[in-house]
Amino acid sequence: MRFNCRAYVAPALLFLLGTITVAFGALQMSLLQQGDVGAQSEMASAHYFSMPIPIIVHIIAGSLFNLLVPLQFVAPLRARFPRVHRYLGGCLALCALAFGLSALWMNGVYPQYGGAAKFWGIIAHCCVLLGSLALALMAIRKKQVARHRAWMMRMTAAALSPATQRLFFIPAVVVFGENIVTDVVIGGVIWFGLIVNLVFVEWWLFRSAATEQKLYRGTIASELS
Repeated sequence: MRFNCRAYVAPALLFLLGTITVAFGALQMSLLQQGDVGAQSEMASAHYFSMPIPIIVHIIAGSLFNLLVPLQFVAPLRARFPRVHRYLGGCLALCALAFGLSALWMNGVYPQYGGAAKFWGIIAHCCVLLGSLALALMAIRKKQVARHRAWMMRMTAAALSPATQRLFFIPAVVVFGENIVTDVVIGGVIWFGLIVNLVFVEWWLFRSAATEQKLYRGTIASELS
């Protein structure tokens, strides 16, 4: 059996992107363990200490999702171990529910920052995340594998959008300073991460469909010649 390196490129990139969120979550957990000292950082705001369970659930579930979801996109693993793919998919679905619902709860209950754009941006993230998950599960129950895969990609795009936000936002703060951190910028970055990831997924799906159609036409033409 030949080793296909190309089959692992996209999962590896997903893993690297996800480690940004995992590292950020680990830092938040470290700040939470420091008690009131950690509360001095915006990454571990004071209200996290009065209600720590939602943020802890959010960080743990999100970290597990970011670390494990790349495995679902490794085609050789899906083909060789379909049962593992299904069980892992169930685990990821629970993780997505946990960090999606906890994000909605914190967005509605914790003190607001970032303005209306941030508030509605979080709601949009969670709607895309949870809606795509529901549609992916409905598709696979009907044995619609291609549709299931497309909706899972959209769900992953929403889940990884915080990593995309930080990939651009953190270097910008380093270069331009903390003065750029305003409500407008925070809200804009949240929407930016979601839109960029979704646009990339739709481009990928369109490109894949066009390639498959081209191959199909070529096969038909060769059979008729």
